[in-house]
Amino acid sequence: VAQVICPASDISEHISTAGTEASGTSNMKFVMNGGLIIGTMDGANIEIREEGGEETMFIFGCLEDDVPKIKQRASTGDYPIDPRMQRVFESIRSGRFACGDSEAQDKFCDLIDKLCNVTAAGTWDGDRYLLIHDFPSYVAAQDSVDKTYADMPKWASLSI
Repeated sequence: VAQVICPASDISEHISTAGTEASGTSNMKFVMNGGLIIGTMDGANIEIREEGGEETMFIFGCLEDDVPKIKQRASTGDYPIDPRMQRVFESIRSGRFACGDSEAQDKFCDLIDKLCNVTAAGTWDGDRYLLIHDFPSYVAAQDSVDKTYADMPKWASLSI
């Protein structure tokens, strides 16, 4: 009975940096079962948007053509970190999530240090996947998801 009356998911997150083709066909399965997508314009998300329509997807992040310009600006130090993400980094650095495990804390801090190496954004020495760049638009997309989900008739019509 559950296979008939329950959707597979309400929403599926498919997050990859534009141009990396990391978003494969698994998201197509979610869409075929009534799930909406929050993701970047990469991989199968491009095809899904063409077939399903813009309104069935919550897109965020840079486009593939933007990546070289973002990397170039970052190499000169122009790669701002959103204050909300800074607060997350500060919370992690405080040790709150390591639960007293110093080895875990060191790994967490190393990861944050790498992400904050702003002149190396887009490379393995920095924010390889441009997470810091895409974060503000990701938050905005999540806000849009929340508002749309609150309108259940609209959500249902988008998923059918």
